[in-house]
Amino acid sequence: MSFKKILVTGAAGLLGQHAVRQLQEQYDVSGFDLKAGTAAIDWHLGDLADADSLKEAVAGQDAIVQIAAIPNIWSGTGAQTMQVNVVGLYNLLNAAEEAGVKRVVICSSDSVVGFTVAEGAMVPPQYLPIDLDHPLNATDPYALSKVLGEEMGRSFAARGKLEVLVMRPVFVAYPEMHDEIRARALAPENYKGPSVGGPSSAGGGPCWHHIDPRDLARAFQLGLEMEYRGFDRFFLSANVTLSPEPTLERLANWLGYVPEIRDPAVYDDTPHAPLYDLRHARDVLGFEAAYDARKTAIF
Repeated sequence: MSFKKILVTGAAGLLGQHAVRQLQEQYDVSGFDLKAGTAAIDWHLGDLADADSLKEAVAGQDAIVQIAAIPNIWSGTGAQTMQVNVVGLYNLLNAAEEAGVKRVVICSSDSVVGFTVAEGAMVPPQYLPIDLDHPLNATDPYALSKVLGEEMGRSFAARGKLEVLVMRPVFVAYPEMHDEIRARALAPENYKGPSVGGPSSAGGGPCWHHIDPRDLARAFQLGLEMEYRGFDRFFLSANVTLSPEPTLERLANWLGYVPEIRDPAVYDDTPHAPLYDLRHARDVLGFEAAYDARKTAIF
């Protein structure tokens, strides 16, 4: 399917800026955010609670890359997170459907699995690698908001007017985060970030998953380019974690055991492979990560 006009929500934020740069050479891109960013695109100002500003922003668009959200558990209360990430997403999908938008690419999170945020009540994986059939065990408001958002996307897609693709990225390793990533790697037992000026602590859950924002922006573009009708989800990660130990050793140290390994070759071939099964993203979306912060941020 060929699209021309693309709206990026949250376009002035860190991830939104990368998405706009990736897309604007090929598409007629406009941005929706609380304030205008620096990109030379058309800007629509407003928030996801404002029906009028949403209606104006989605009018005439072929597709939407939905990034605008409360981005983590530290950026708002539970009630605020639900209001923006759930009610706000409903408002956007409803406006998009009414405007005749053909596809929405939603930025979700690997947090839906429930084994990402150490400050929350994490639920260990039942088996590895974690695929799309694995149960979702969200235990914090942010993760729950993403589970509900994914189901909302499925519901709209089932109505037959919108195509919805859900991206589940792991911790995004922005260049602004590299000093934090290095600091954690140098002193993992003592690291308490943000400690060296990064916008947040180095993240990625117990295994220190990561994805480069350029890779994630390219995945959004692939979500616009792929031939598809309906609904789908994709785990997105670099091909290796940033953990000092190989993945299975890391889990054994963290949990005291290793979950069932359904495909041992994944970790035999790549000892630092992520917990998530990336083959669906490779085979259906055509995505493989090109960047690895083990090389650019740590070593």
